[in-house]
Amino acid sequence: MSLPFRVFRGQLYAVGLKPDGDTISFKPHDPAALAALPDDEGTPGKVSFEAQANGSVSVRLQGIDALETHYQPSVTVNVSAVTTTAAKPSAGNHHQPTALARGAAHALLGMLGVTVTNADWHSWGYLNRVTVGERVVKDRYTEGVEVVVVSDTCDRNGRVLGWVFPGSSTLAEGATMSEDTLTDLIKDSVNSEMLNQGHAYPYYYFTLSNALRNRLSIFARSAVRYNRGVQAADVSETGVSLPTVSALNDTAVIWPYLFRKLLRTWRMEALKTWAAGGDVSPAALDRLPVDKIFESGDPYLYNARTKDFVRLSEVLTVQGDTLRLLVPPHELVFLS
Repeated sequence: MSLPFRVFRGQLYAVGLKPDGDTISFKPHDPAALAALPDDEGTPGKVSFEAQANGSVSVRLQGIDALETHYQPSVTVNVSAVTTTAAKPSAGNHHQPTALARGAAHALLGMLGVTVTNADWHSWGYLNRVTVGERVVKDRYTEGVEVVVVSDTCDRNGRVLGWVFPGSSTLAEGATMSEDTLTDLIKDSVNSEMLNQGHAYPYYYFTLSNALRNRLSIFARSAVRYNRGVQAADVSETGVSLPTVSALNDTAVIWPYLFRKLLRTWRMEALKTWAAGGDVSPAALDRLPVDKIFESGDPYLYNARTKDFVRLSEVLTVQGDTLRLLVPPHELVFLS
């Protein structure tokens, strides 16, 4: 019987990129094997190799979600008629509080052997340089850092969904393993350590097995218990007033899923207002329509505590510009 998870070894890239705390750029030693990974529907050949990035792929770390260092909301709005000649408002470039967001990127890269400080970032949000050992690296694709990725699938965007380990791991290229073996190993993954140190939130989909999810939640609960990292600053569950996009970007530490959903809602409303000839001045565009968050969708989730399927609106309360998450992220599972 074939074992579902395969080990890939390869190189980590960071210079010239915009890293965050839950995604790495990875060039596999065996690109053909990585390309054969199936998507969540079992179709192979969906992994997206980045032609302009020396044949690398994006690896999204399974089960975690770090604060956004850069995000641009993309939405589709059906507008029957545009009644204005004004320029369409920009989607903007958004981020969560910088110290913690970049801190997560620093932590993730540091666990893999790459040192980054605030001085290494360009004002446009990408890395000018990194340090590997005693060597300062300024040229792209020359980091020379080995990392290990264990995966069985990619997502709808062609990103590999993986468990990432430092290159010092003894996992051999091409080795395969069962889910039980992986469950025992993930305590050594950077996925688990990012949760344990509070550099990331849990972020689960139904495609992630109960065993793997429950193991990750041990580390997520530890960070909550000891107020590590984002858990010491998070206001998702205490409730937070978010009257403006500026407040969302600069001051509020919330579950990144909510951050992205609020910005998609804001973008939808901004486009509707623009198409109708309404006010799209900078001041108007800074207003955040928190009360319309469910108009951009009210998805079903699985509540692992109560073992019920619920709508987002049943676990997230909204009053005016204030929202509050009623269930911690490690107990919520997205269906798709």
